[in-house]
Amino acid sequence: MGFGRDLTNSYEGLLKLQDWELKLLEMVKRFMTLRVKSDKEYAALLLSMTQQTEKQEPVDFVSTVSKSWSQVVHQTEALGRIMRGHADDLNSGPLHRLATLIRDKQQVKKSYQSLHQQLESQNHKITKTELEKLKSTYRQLCRDANNAKEKYREALAKGREAERARDRYDKATAKLHNLHNQYVLTVCGAQIQQDEHRRHAAPALLDALQRMQEDMTLALKSILEEYCEISSLLTEEMVKVHQEISAAVQQIDPLAEYQQFIEAYRCPETPEASVEFDATLLEETDNIPANEILWNTLTADSLQAMLSSTKAELVLTQENLKIKEGLADDMESKIQKSQQRAERKSDCVLLLSQKLALLELRHTVQSLRSSEARLLSQKSLLDAKLASTVAAAPLPVLPVLQYEDDTRSIGSTDKMKEKSSRFDTLRHSLAGMMRSPKAMLDRCTVLTHWAFPPDT
Repeated sequence: MGFGRDLTNSYEGLLKLQDWELKLLEMVKRFMTLRVKSDKEYAALLLSMTQQTEKQEPVDFVSTVSKSWSQVVHQTEALGRIMRGHADDLNSGPLHRLATLIRDKQQVKKSYQSLHQQLESQNHKITKTELEKLKSTYRQLCRDANNAKEKYREALAKGREAERARDRYDKATAKLHNLHNQYVLTVCGAQIQQDEHRRHAAPALLDALQRMQEDMTLALKSILEEYCEISSLLTEEMVKVHQEISAAVQQIDPLAEYQQFIEAYRCPETPEASVEFDATLLEETDNIPANEILWNTLTADSLQAMLSSTKAELVLTQENLKIKEGLADDMESKIQKSQQRAERKSDCVLLLSQKLALLELRHTVQSLRSSEARLLSQKSLLDAKLASTVAAAPLPVLPVLQYEDDTRSIGSTDKMKEKSSRFDTLRHSLAGMMRSPKAMLDRCTVLTHWAFPPDT
């Protein structure tokens, strides 16, 4: 059992646990403060009693009762000094360390809330907000591309401003295809982010919180052990009482401290909606494959730019990850050495702030690892697509709609002269098609082959 495995959806329960523990620590602090106050007052009363007794007039003879009484007074004075010393030790030792523990525990709660919110916000942004924004833009660009296509067809039919309509159609389609690529990459990254969040980031934060909770429980145990040692008076009656207290303190087990809590707040894992490519976006598009990178004349340059940007971001992330991992390892080594050099049990309280800093650093490392995994998946997707097309030219994007003489592909002036009569015939045929749009598409292929027969 553990926080990361069993309490992934128990955020509110964990906050209640920390609030309850803080209230408990405040109660222990008030108890110790009253104990110090009462011990000081008791010691002051004992010393005052002995001073008043010594001011009485001495007797004229030496009595055995007087000797015994004198020893009683002397030992009582010694007891007063011991009690006063114990009160000072309690104040400067366990009580001071307990106040430090309370401050550290408050900071742990605050850091956990901040890191949890940061983690959830990042996950929600990548897996939901960004995707919804892209899907909305995707649908709008689909409509824009379809509108441009219809206007282009109308321009062809009317024979006016066909070039301008074709240009608008090209631009609208380029925007759609580039956004499609961006959406595919975002879906890929969101899938990895969701998996990293569910399998690594969130459990790692919870496991780190559990270790901090156990460390603070160990610190409280050490404080109470030191309290028992200082406050013990070694009388038969007090020994019995303090044995009971000590036995109770020894029952504290940091590793088993939260087992009952986990049992009480255990909840079944809620199935999370997986991130998938929304195929409904393609209902109004032409020949766009689902969840695949588009590589054509309109996207070739942008894909190269995307790959370069992804590589640069990946290199920066990996460099930062290496630095943070080194810092975390160094900090952990220093903490271990400090633990080995500790002179008192409660000295572990002094390391809690360093352990909290290590927790936050490890969280940063995990976040960077998630980012690295996401970027690697996107880079792999781009590399695979570009590698598969490295020996081929980008494919044309738009379906060929015959509306002009494609003389750009004919480089020889002599061939143009030889086929001038064919162009005249083709021009008259095109004029006829514009008057009858229904037959236009059916005749395009035949006319093209007739006007431009393959070279033999």
